[in-house]
Amino acid sequence: MPQHSSSSSRTVADWPPRWLTPVPAADLERGDGDLFSKFIEAVCRVTKDSIGGSTGEPIELRNWQRELLGHVFARRADGRYRHRQALVGVARKNGKSALSAGIGLAGLVLGPQGGEVYSCAGDKEQARIVFGTAKRMVELDPELSELLTLYRDAVEFKKTGSVYRVLSAESYTKEGLNPHLVLFDEVHVQPNRELWDVMALAMGARTEPLMLGITTAGANRYITSGELPVG
Repeated sequence: MPQHSSSSSRTVADWPPRWLTPVPAADLERGDGDLFSKFIEAVCRVTKDSIGGSTGEPIELRNWQRELLGHVFARRADGRYRHRQALVGVARKNGKSALSAGIGLAGLVLGPQGGEVYSCAGDKEQARIVFGTAKRMVELDPELSELLTLYRDAVEFKKTGSVYRVLSAESYTKEGLNPHLVLFDEVHVQPNRELWDVMALAMGARTEPLMLGITTAGANRYITSGELPVG
């Protein structure tokens, strides 16, 4: 469960957040946070003109985003990811969709053979926001365009037989899924935990699964009530 951040955390502007599950420094060092950060800044591009940059420019992560990736993708001494589930609360207009899309593409390209990445949300329109951003990133970057094949509801990495798909509570035919990475958007608007539990169960056969829930408001209700397990 998330705990109050301690004063021993590294000092970075806008970091640590008010609530943070402590992660040992050694786990941060041997984790994949730096790898994901480098991937995103190398090939993921701004998809809409904004204060974050002009369309087509490389994404430049903020320091707190690098710290966040370090905590999410930390590794234990045995080499396995420290977390199987993580919940992140981000205020609006802080690049949530772009960061999530970058994580999804990194998980696709850097992930296992036969990997499965999913963008999930309560309805398909919401789920397609992150997924659509990821597709646009592929279109804007020559290297990603060379590596990945785009379809309406999927991005395929043929070299490893891996796929990134969009999924929603409305399209409830989820038997046979075997995800290694799930990006669960706007957790706070979920009517119940059914979709979360289905995806968590589907990840059971993976050696390093990660469910990343992202919300803009109301996450405390799930945490304090026990409706949504995190950790």
